[in-house]
Amino acid sequence: MKAGREVAVAGVGYSTVSRNGSLGVEQLAVTACHNALADAGLAGRDVDGLFAYSFGFDSPDCHYVQQALAIPDLAAYADIGAMGPSGLGGALAGVMAVSSSGCETALVFRAITQAAGGTGSFRGGGGAPMGAMGASLEMTVPFGYAPIIPAIAMMMQRRIDELGGAIEDYGHIAINARRWAAMNERAVMREPISMDDYLTSRILAEPLRLLDCDYPVSGACAAVLTTAERARDLRRPPVLVDAFAYASGLRADWIQGEDFMFGATRRCADRLWSRASVTARDVDVAELYDGFTHITISWLEALGFCGIGEAGAFIDEGRRIGPGGELPLNTHGGQLAAGRLHGLAHLVEAVSQLRGEGGERQVPGARVAVVTNGHGPQCGALVLRAE
Repeated sequence: MKAGREVAVAGVGYSTVSRNGSLGVEQLAVTACHNALADAGLAGRDVDGLFAYSFGFDSPDCHYVQQALAIPDLAAYADIGAMGPSGLGGALAGVMAVSSSGCETALVFRAITQAAGGTGSFRGGGGAPMGAMGASLEMTVPFGYAPIIPAIAMMMQRRIDELGGAIEDYGHIAINARRWAAMNERAVMREPISMDDYLTSRILAEPLRLLDCDYPVSGACAAVLTTAERARDLRRPPVLVDAFAYASGLRADWIQGEDFMFGATRRCADRLWSRASVTARDVDVAELYDGFTHITISWLEALGFCGIGEAGAFIDEGRRIGPGGELPLNTHGGQLAAGRLHGLAHLVEAVSQLRGEGGERQVPGARVAVVTNGHGPQCGALVLRAE
């Protein structure tokens, strides 16, 4: 990064991850945070920053976790709501807090349960049927728009109509996730799938299929951020934050924004590379948000791994992004197969790869990783480097 103190990821951790877990979200969050601290060789008393992303009802807040971990005082903290760039929102806030001297050591986490249900559905607020967004939604809901399934389906259809390609391009993203997940003992969907499986999976909103969507789980993950100087004295090799970026795009909205197909991914990617010391050509591992296969393809093109409209050819029927390929993609199985931990697990996986701890799925010689989260008007990204 060009300003402030150099930041590093010093530890990462998970709770158990399961399809129908019986543990409460509070226990999941605290377990993941405890494991991340232990990974770094730290304890609660060493933390003075705490950041979490949630929808406000599916995760414990920062003060709960502070008390559970016996953190004495917080110099910087925030519970980031649904408008952040998914689970990476907490990590980005932590990076800024450490870089700016707002705190010395930040703990970031995302916890969620499968029982949280349809977190993309509408929730009323302030006594109004649709809350503060009612004026906007009343123009869209009567015509069938109910986030986020129909919006993604329309993006996919427009992409095929305007940029070419085929529905099979999306299928290769889903198949790739299972190939990597088969080597990840934590992944909940490890069984391989074929293109036939993808094409015959249930259509949710034409052309979006069930296997285009991430898989809800009960679990949590966490990361410890501190200065690079301090991280060098801790238990694990530090992974340095080379650059980060946010973007909302003009007319920030999921359906009325400036770029319906790409959301703010292209603005975010341009901003990221303008701040980084490396380029897309230097990336060894790409951990790109896959709440839906369309989002992953958007990031591939936005980041410049291929030209706009060229993702299908670039993927090469999965060969380029799978094990042994030149751009290993979502090496833990992503949200499509490892489970939906709202994107923060992409950061945890990137750190594991850059520390050489990927086990059977380790990418040989991985030194640079890019991590992205979100779509629409809610985009965030990081470039990480092994020291």
